[in-house]
Amino acid sequence: MSQALAEPQLDDAQRAASRLNHLMQLLPAGLVVLDDGGVVVEANPQAIELLGEPLLGQPWRSVIGRAFAPQADDGHEISLRNGRRVRLATRALDPEPGQLLMLTDLTETRQLQQNLSHMQRLSALGRMAASLAHQIRTPLSAALLYAANLGNRNLDEAGRARFQDKLMARLGELEQRVNDLLLFARGGHTQAQQKVSAEALCQQLATSCEAALERRQARFDWQCDEALQLQANPDALVSGLQNLVNNALEAGATALRLHARPQGEFLALTLMDNGKGMSAEQQAQVMTPFFTTKANGTGLGLAVVQSVCRAHGGRLELQSVPEQGSAFTLILPRLHDKDMSDD
Repeated sequence: MSQALAEPQLDDAQRAASRLNHLMQLLPAGLVVLDDGGVVVEANPQAIELLGEPLLGQPWRSVIGRAFAPQADDGHEISLRNGRRVRLATRALDPEPGQLLMLTDLTETRQLQQNLSHMQRLSALGRMAASLAHQIRTPLSAALLYAANLGNRNLDEAGRARFQDKLMARLGELEQRVNDLLLFARGGHTQAQQKVSAEALCQQLATSCEAALERRQARFDWQCDEALQLQANPDALVSGLQNLVNNALEAGATALRLHARPQGEFLALTLMDNGKGMSAEQQAQVMTPFFTTKANGTGLGLAVVQSVCRAHGGRLELQSVPEQGSAFTLILPRLHDKDMSDD
């Protein structure tokens, strides 16, 4: 009697197990089951396709060494040696020992996002074409005028120095606008990255902004809380920070302060100013490419800073109070002691 009752229950359990196994094979995500020793005991076809073989019976640590290829911009995702990009989630098999790993392939999603971002930038660049000639022509015309005045043999030394300063300022403005356009067109991506200290970035920014600060009679201070480092293109970051400095000066700021500090796993670079600040409406639009409240502005400055942050795996944050000033913070992944000791 008891045997007769047990047989249907056994059949139900087998059917449930078979159905569960079938569903596991059909899942679009890769599933890997580890025993309590960290050895792969089960894997569905998607996991095998992502991680390659051998997989079953292999220690998970050796699978990581063979299949994973971490990149500097991975963030919460992981790059594989085969070029795929995945998100890895883990769950304990309570009450049984072991772990369940789920790998979600994000490669096509990220490619679509990059393509969409590229198309949006192309569209934005198309909208800029109509105004670009005017934006470059104005400082270029002024530069040509100052250069012509320098050719006047009757010009005294004081006048020559004055026109020379004006000429260099207009040429610097032209260079900044061209650099902004190139950085924006590339989506903030830069070619060469290196280990750089936050202190070096602060010093480089202070040097590059010295002339602009002197012209506006503004003060610039910086503070670095500790020996912070990050993997970055220093020229791109300084160019982005320089945009923030220029915006602050144009907003009437007379005191600027750059503060570098750790913020969890990240480095926070905050530039504070005592300019005129922004309303809530302006803050909602200020990151939009080509949005500007200035008569001769390109509207690219903050969009460039945001693009540079994203290209470095970070983000840009803003706090502003009308008539009191603004604080822009670049949140960037920082290197830790182990990363700094690696060659």
